[in-house]
Amino acid sequence: MKSRTNRHKALWSKKKIAAGIVSLTVAITATTGIAYADVDLGATIEAWFNKKTEIVMESLEHSIQSETDKQKAMLKEELQLRLEASSKQLDAYTEEQKLVHTQAIEQYAAAILENVVINNEQDRKQMLDKIQVIVDSAKEAIQSLAGSYAPPQLTFVPSESQSVTDAVYEY
Repeated sequence: MKSRTNRHKALWSKKKIAAGIVSLTVAITATTGIAYADVDLGATIEAWFNKKTEIVMESLEHSIQSETDKQKAMLKEELQLRLEASSKQLDAYTEEQKLVHTQAIEQYAAAILENVVINNEQDRKQMLDKIQVIVDSAKEAIQSLAGSYAPPQLTFVPSESQSVTDAVYEY
């Protein structure tokens, strides 16, 4: 067993160590507090706020650009589908109109032949040949008109434009 003196010395040395640790902690804390007392708190908060604002703006711009790209892709696809459907409708309409006008020309030629008084077979043949030349010429003109039509480009090519944020914050 330890004597009272030995126990007291052991306890006293532990107290010294504890007191040293506490005083060292207090000294470090006090020094740190003094060091930060020189800093301009308003400027520090403003710098932090500006940094956070910049981060949020970059994130927002990235999100807007990403969503814009998605929307552009969807619109481009939809426009492409509508262009193709419109082209098919135009082709069908062209064929229908060629047929209608060709039939109208043939009916008109037949009506002219019925209303013309022809005395002999030779005049009738000559008249039929001339009308046939005119009908063929009209059909050929209709075909060349339909063939000369240049349909619009079937792929959408977007024009160069400014970014969304530039458009929103334009002065």
